[in-house]
Amino acid sequence: MKWYRISYQKRLLTYLLLGGLLPLLLASAMILYATDSVYKNRQVREGRAAVEQISCAIDGFVVHEQHRMDALLVRPETIAFLRGTHADREDIHRILSAFQEECTADTAGCLFSADGSEIMAADNLPYGDRLPEHLHMGLLDLAAAEQDWVISATEHCGVNRGDTVFSMAHAIRQEDELLGFAVVNVRRAALTKLVQDVLDGSAGQIILTDRSGAVMMDVFNHDGAELSLEKAGGASETVFRDCAYSSPDTGFTVHLRQHLDAAPLDDLFRLVLMVDAVALCVTAYLAARLSRHLWRPLHTLTTAMRRVRSHDDFSVKVDAQRSDEIGELALTFNSLIEHIRTLLAENRARERTLRVAQVKSLTEMIRPHFIYNTLNLIKWSAKLGDSEGAADTAVQLGKLLRVSVSMKDYVTVAEELSFLRTYLRIQQRRYEGRLKVTVRVDCAVYGCYVPKLILQPLVENAIQHGIEMAESGGKIAVSGMQENGRLVFRVKDNGRGMSSERRREVLARRDDNHFGLYNVHMRAVLNGDEDCGITLHSTEGKGTEVVLTLKHWEEAPRYD
Repeated sequence: MKWYRISYQKRLLTYLLLGGLLPLLLASAMILYATDSVYKNRQVREGRAAVEQISCAIDGFVVHEQHRMDALLVRPETIAFLRGTHADREDIHRILSAFQEECTADTAGCLFSADGSEIMAADNLPYGDRLPEHLHMGLLDLAAAEQDWVISATEHCGVNRGDTVFSMAHAIRQEDELLGFAVVNVRRAALTKLVQDVLDGSAGQIILTDRSGAVMMDVFNHDGAELSLEKAGGASETVFRDCAYSSPDTGFTVHLRQHLDAAPLDDLFRLVLMVDAVALCVTAYLAARLSRHLWRPLHTLTTAMRRVRSHDDFSVKVDAQRSDEIGELALTFNSLIEHIRTLLAENRARERTLRVAQVKSLTEMIRPHFIYNTLNLIKWSAKLGDSEGAADTAVQLGKLLRVSVSMKDYVTVAEELSFLRTYLRIQQRRYEGRLKVTVRVDCAVYGCYVPKLILQPLVENAIQHGIEMAESGGKIAVSGMQENGRLVFRVKDNGRGMSSERRREVLARRDDNHFGLYNVHMRAVLNGDEDCGITLHSTEGKGTEVVLTLKHWEEAPRYD
């Protein structure tokens, strides 16, 4: 990874800086985010509470005006007035005027008979309310279809009412007979007073819309109600906060647009930024000092390790005067180097001892009984007058003894095969034609080196345990070649064979009768690797095949 190509000192400095700054920056971001959320949520809650209070105040105002008119509508004099049957019109006018005087100057109430013949209003009657021209249109049409009060914005009443924001109308009936209408017009001043009482001097713009979303009134824009919410939509997202509440009774929606004052948040942001800048400088200074303090002893230790790795210099030693973990690491390194020096010395001594033991083991491979049998063969040959045979046998025995005590640990395959043929001449003379041996080794491997006396124990094992007890003798085939970068030799006989359990015992050295096979197997492993050694293939009554795998050497290995 590219990150690990950077020096440890730089990475350590980076880690220390990040470890000191990231929590600080994260805490700063969380503080700013939490403060901004609290500030905005508080404004939202205050805005929602304000619009709900304004909406409730409008609902209460509407209900109050409706109740006052309801008290007027049930009077007998009102019914008589609408029917046009009252004898004293001045009395009716006095009663209605007294009722009207209870209304504020910000609302206007009036009565209409269904045929338009009787009309009474607190002030000048707007043109649009004259009957019967408008009985079947606008507000009066809605009231005629309902049994209760109906409310509609001015522009939905089909007339121009000047300063009137909305109107309420109620159809007056007696026994399903439509007698007339009571109408209350609510002016802008009445609603403005309600809004100001609720806001109590707080900054904000109130916009009142009807059920269809049309603007009925903009409290602080007397001439620009048409601007409504759309013209300030872009600014509302960044500068303003909009809150809205719809009344379930009147259907009117109160919108509050408040200006967001970012000054407190800007001051807090500048303060956090200054604190972070100071913390950055302090953290950078401390991180640089600490990284140098931690890096220097590690650099010294790394340099010593490079000397050991590159130059095999096990005489290096680092200062271990520190009492912390780095001092413990240096002390451990010194102890490890000392231990390696000891192990190397012991290993060299062990290798020398092992080679000596191998030579002795190979010498002992010439079993005493084989020497005895060979000497006995020489004796009987001499007694029978076969002096030439006795002499030849003695010569071959001498060659065997000379090779077995040779100081060379490794010989070529050709030399090993020469020794094997010498051994086979003695055995063939001993078994007088009962032993047939074929040797087929690829000449390409003749120049390769193998441990000396590595094949003779395999052939001896085949003779003693496979052929010797058979009266008719037997056959032994020896072959060798190079396979997958290894030298592979096979010794196959047609003797008695062995069971699978016996094969495991032989390679585990639990069978002293086959010590030669175990000896060859261990020598192959010690002089090669885990892929070297002996593999046995045997079937009882059909013979045994020993496969020997050796490491391929073009030159004889040398050990100091």
